[in-house]
Amino acid sequence: MRTFSRRQVIIQILPRRTHTTSSAPSPGAPTSVSAPLRILIGFSPHSASDDLVHCLQPELSTALGRPVNVELMPGDLGTKAAKMAIASSADGNTILVATFGTHAISPDLKPNLGYDPQKDFTPVCLATRSPLILGPHPSFGAHDVKALIALASKSEVPVGSSGVGSAPYLAGLLFQKMSGVRLTHRAYPDPRMLYEDLLAQRLDISFNNASSMLPLVREKRLRALAVTTPVRCTAAPALPTMMEEGLDGFSLNNWLGFVAPPRTPAPIVAELNTALLVALRSPRAHSFFTTSGIDVIGSTPYAFRSYIAEEIDRWSWLRDSPHA
Repeated sequence: MRTFSRRQVIIQILPRRTHTTSSAPSPGAPTSVSAPLRILIGFSPHSASDDLVHCLQPELSTALGRPVNVELMPGDLGTKAAKMAIASSADGNTILVATFGTHAISPDLKPNLGYDPQKDFTPVCLATRSPLILGPHPSFGAHDVKALIALASKSEVPVGSSGVGSAPYLAGLLFQKMSGVRLTHRAYPDPRMLYEDLLAQRLDISFNNASSMLPLVREKRLRALAVTTPVRCTAAPALPTMMEEGLDGFSLNNWLGFVAPPRTPAPIVAELNTALLVALRSPRAHSFFTTSGIDVIGSTPYAFRSYIAEEIDRWSWLRDSPHA
């Protein structure tokens, strides 16, 4: 099999992206705040959070009538950025990309996380939900989930994720819980390094984001076994669900949203929500979401608050899980 250097992986799979730059607002666009909007992302370049914001940035700037700057603060699976958001002024100039990991999984896994995902933020909008794709390198010895379970019951199978508390990590835990096998977890804070190892056959499998997995699957550089959602992915309808592969009840949606600092006034939250909905429904976003298997939600702030609470409760079994 052909191998790829780190430079080739970064260039061919995850092209260079500029951050902390802003899009120029359209003249006369309405706004109640004139300073640039700072969006904090607690993950590395080309994470699902980064992909989402990169897609929305131009239209969001236009809708708000002010520049939108993106600030990457990777560290502790989003905890560093989350704490920065909490400490920011509640003036509408800072929001955080809230993830399934930062606001549902980590709070259940880490009692001393350092923040409360419900009390320490002001929900703005649940933006998207999407499946993770279970994918091995093309030479891997299992061609479906049943074969993977049989293989993992007899030999060590390394599985890669972005770290303990991430959505890919939880998918691996859920798979082990429901199948009865044990996987060997490897953490990759930078997704570029995970894909480098997966392509080079130094890593066997990963549950990972459809937006980054599907292009490699389409190019036949990786294989896909199943999706983690209860229904098939519209961008890859031939892929079965984990439930269809025999793991009844296996259901995991990776979601992303936006939250503001605590006590952000309701009028500011409403303006941010409106602008985000415009960006999420733009032709640019629609094209990206359609090819990436991502479902647009675009919720109200109240609905997002309720959703976070439901997700924390749903995954509360992690607190006492022997797999975690």
